[in-house]
Amino acid sequence: MTLRLATLAAAVLLVGCGGSGGGGGPAPQVEFTVTAVTPHDSSENVPLTEQINVAFSKAVDPATLTDDSFQVKAESGDVIRGTRVVPPLNQSVVRFVPDSGYLPFAIHMIRVTQDLRDQTGAPLDKDYEFRFQTEEEGPVLPTQNQLDDLGALLQTGRFFHRMTLLPGLNRFLVAGGYLADGQQALGSAENLIPVLTQSTIISSSLRGARAAHAQVLLKDGRVLLAGGEVLSTPFVPLASCEVFDPQTFTFRVAASMNFARSLAHATVLPDGRVLITGGQDVDAAGNVIFRADAEIYDPVADTWRALGARMEVGRAAHFSGPTPAGDIVIIGGTTGAPSATLWRATTEAFSAQLGTPFNEHFLGAGTILPDGRLFVAGGLNTQALTIWDPQYGFLQAVNKMASERSFATATAFADGRVLIVGGFDLSGAPTVHTSIDVFFPIGATGKFFPARDLQLPAPTSHHAAALGPDGAVWITGGIALQTGHPALRQVTVIRPE
Repeated sequence: MTLRLATLAAAVLLVGCGGSGGGGGPAPQVEFTVTAVTPHDSSENVPLTEQINVAFSKAVDPATLTDDSFQVKAESGDVIRGTRVVPPLNQSVVRFVPDSGYLPFAIHMIRVTQDLRDQTGAPLDKDYEFRFQTEEEGPVLPTQNQLDDLGALLQTGRFFHRMTLLPGLNRFLVAGGYLADGQQALGSAENLIPVLTQSTIISSSLRGARAAHAQVLLKDGRVLLAGGEVLSTPFVPLASCEVFDPQTFTFRVAASMNFARSLAHATVLPDGRVLITGGQDVDAAGNVIFRADAEIYDPVADTWRALGARMEVGRAAHFSGPTPAGDIVIIGGTTGAPSATLWRATTEAFSAQLGTPFNEHFLGAGTILPDGRLFVAGGLNTQALTIWDPQYGFLQAVNKMASERSFATATAFADGRVLIVGGFDLSGAPTVHTSIDVFFPIGATGKFFPARDLQLPAPTSHHAAALGPDGAVWITGGIALQTGHPALRQVTVIRPE
């Protein structure tokens, strides 16, 4: 958008009106003020890439045009990044062009402060704020035509299981889980082959039955299965571990952790070791507790080492992921208050100076976005989102999901869209979802849209999901009701296009 002629003319008239009326006295001093802004204050349906122009009564000192003196921010708190310039041919105007556009259908605020100076060094007369609302962007949402219902493809129904894509083999390891509530965990695993749309039981059984365990791909291509539980009623957590070798398709016993952990979270460190944090355990009196400690697994030596440092609070069903520096951000998994912590690789200590996420995200759904940021959505008593950005810290989306989701999954397409699938809602009558919410990254964060033309074949919670070698989201197993229902053998595929 070019500068509107009317705005420019008004600015020129104000700058040039030094006053030359009769009387011969000195012209009155012109204050340094804002005289016009486009888009106008309270404008609606502003295009997502609209250029902002703010006209002043005097020429602006470009050296004072900074993030503090001129800022554009969305209602979510996201700062809109962009280019600020004082055009050489009209130095009484500041022009702002957003780098990647504003957030759709959102209130934005233009804030100009007294840190801005004119070319004589005089500050702006006061702070100014102007608001505008952007147009609604019509996102391209996935439809039922992009969903492949593969039916009861799993050989065994499973919930609270885990699945891992095996690189190079283009197939998933689907391991453990429960067959039904109140039953012992499964000791079997399956080889799910997308290109053949088939799943077969792996002849080598797990070295120990387990569900709700941590499962991560090691840097050498093997898969670590750590902890979990063998019974949910009564709760029996596990410290045992095993490793799956994709070359021989066999499981072998690995060193046990120092403490039993169910619903813990494991992250592979840059050097190939594995950090596992928190999880549910039982104390000496048989009470379920959230652990605040952590351990590191060395896959070469096959050893676990308990860390001396502890997190500020115990957590379970949380999410963690790496920073560019190789530290680990740990988000949520608490009840009572939002919480996050940073594990520093150099000191192996936890730091509470990371900041506070926007929600507890206990039982939430987490993933790592293609750009490396951490994404956690939903959980018990929340429909909201937390993104951890290495530059800006904790951010939240413009809006919330349509429903509360616990034990859902979050899986990112290669283009940054995230599918939040299934889960259960306890905010009213207990409900297991067939619905899917889609998160679109826009600006620094993004916005949720319900995929109204896309439904799962069956209500699904406690399932597993992962991005496949074909770029699609593969969803396996789960349960259709909260209690008293056998696990699903269902496999569903949602393609990006």
